[in-house]
Amino acid sequence: GYGHPVWVDDDRFNMNFHLRHTRLPLPGDERSLKRLVGRLFSQHLDRSRPLWEFWVVEGVEDDRFALVIKVHHCMVDGIAGVELLQALLTVSPDATEREPQEWTPRPAPSRTQLLVGETNHRVDGLRKLSHFLPRVRQNFEGLSSLLRSGMKPAPRTIFTEQDISPYRRFDWIRFALDDVKAVKNNLGGTINDAVVATVTGAVRRFLVRRGSDVDSMEGFRTALPVNIRKAGGSTVGNQVALLLADLPVSEPDALERLRKVIDVTTELKKESNQTGGAALIEEVADLTTKRIVSELYLVAMKLRTYNLIITNVPGPPFPLYLLNSPMKSIYPMVPLMQNQNLGIALFSYAGGLHFGLNADWESFPDVHEFVEDLESSFAEYMQLATAHSTGLSESKDTSAPA
Repeated sequence: GYGHPVWVDDDRFNMNFHLRHTRLPLPGDERSLKRLVGRLFSQHLDRSRPLWEFWVVEGVEDDRFALVIKVHHCMVDGIAGVELLQALLTVSPDATEREPQEWTPRPAPSRTQLLVGETNHRVDGLRKLSHFLPRVRQNFEGLSSLLRSGMKPAPRTIFTEQDISPYRRFDWIRFALDDVKAVKNNLGGTINDAVVATVTGAVRRFLVRRGSDVDSMEGFRTALPVNIRKAGGSTVGNQVALLLADLPVSEPDALERLRKVIDVTTELKKESNQTGGAALIEEVADLTTKRIVSELYLVAMKLRTYNLIITNVPGPPFPLYLLNSPMKSIYPMVPLMQNQNLGIALFSYAGGLHFGLNADWESFPDVHEFVEDLESSFAEYMQLATAHSTGLSESKDTSAPA
């Protein structure tokens, strides 16, 4: 090739290849919609065209319709997806019809332009070396920690015990964001800690039901994607890195499990500085060649370096509209890597925390039971939070002067 890949306009772009339409059979219930979404996510995007599709799904019960949006992760990650969503929708009902704007594709760069661009990129990279090398020393601990954890195989569990099939199941669940905040406020930690502890409890329940010996399990490693965009940088593209954390699935007590999760995430943020190390790896790829980092990722995938991925993207706290129709809920999807049988993505929107679960069809036929485990695990934390809040109120009442 002629250097780093570049984006070019499709000179044969046709909306009909990207905007699709279908309808659910009666009664159009959630089960039918989940099955359809699983089938759509099982189908590969056409690599001869821009890597995105929009499916309009009519016939959803209660006089609703759904949009299923498929965009390749090389184009859009979670943060960029929020920007895309807010560009497509409005913050208030608006049924104004607008004339479609004419669009003319820009010509693809010539070989000469590509060579000149790559030369300029390399020269700019040499200039950056003077700033890059001190940052390597500054983030050496985080970089070495990231590489050590990234090359260490995760414990073998039913989440990673077999290669994935081409087919997917998709399921979801929604929690009220105020309830998640109540857990955080009464039991400690952050919203993310409450989420991770809830997932940890669900994993424990699921493994027990599948017959695994969770009490002797040393660690259940989870990948936690983090945003590594620079302040003021571009919001498009994929600019995330994976940090690895061992979750305490062997801990039977829910409150102690939350405390251990808080310890793990605090340590991850405070001491290892893996985020800085991850950003450095991305810079190495940019200054040299993407192939170096690609090979590292391929090795990490073959080693099964994590059992489960959990990604949490903050969305708008206010409702969005498509014409006059309010968006009631949104369930994100994280793609599965080699040997990863389940991925969990979360999106906060309009007072709700939405879990989207992408599962391998063959190895996770009971993903709906894992959703029930999430519900049970969170209910346990809600009970603890309510008891703590009630205890505080009673304590204030008894200490009040007569």
